[in-house]
Amino acid sequence: MIKPPPHPFPASNTYRLASGTQLHRVHDRQFAANAFNPGLGRRSRFAPLELGKIPTQYAATSFECAVHETIFHDIPFDEPDKTVGTNSIKPLNHAVVRLKRALVLVPLFTPDLARWNITRQDLIDTTAFYYPITGQWALAIHQSRPDADGLVWTSKRCDPDLSFLFFGDRVADGDIQVIESRSIWSDANEMADLRGFAERSHIDLVL
Repeated sequence: MIKPPPHPFPASNTYRLASGTQLHRVHDRQFAANAFNPGLGRRSRFAPLELGKIPTQYAATSFECAVHETIFHDIPFDEPDKTVGTNSIKPLNHAVVRLKRALVLVPLFTPDLARWNITRQDLIDTTAFYYPITGQWALAIHQSRPDADGLVWTSKRCDPDLSFLFFGDRVADGDIQVIESRSIWSDANEMADLRGFAERSHIDLVL
């Protein structure tokens, strides 16, 4: 079981994400593809930070990973009848974005976590029950590394792809260029990809 982060927080490692890197996002189409979440919606593993005072943005290295971390996120691995309905798909866009500057991130890979005497099971593979504590770790990292623009880790649901959380008080909307943003529900190619992702994990799309 993960404990609250130590104080003072120990030193951390650095992961550099190059300018020009393309990433994928699945986002509510009410908001711009490069917009940061001010703290709305349900709690996630590392957000909201400080009760929503620090905006955040999630991204991934692939469309499939972004889908698993959003649309498929709450489906239990051991659920025999895995389903996703249209209400979970219709409001969402798939965006491809590009970094306009290099970002400094704190890595949460197994060797990096070992530096803090914790494991992936403690911080990344936990259930939602522990999100209040994992959120404390994200805030502690943010406070201990004024130079850090966010976090990076291997996706729990779609390894070996990477997931990212960017800190909105250090990364601006303008640092992230929107290449394209398409409605998943309305685009035949996007839906074909989504069906393929679902089939791979034996998830039924109830359309």
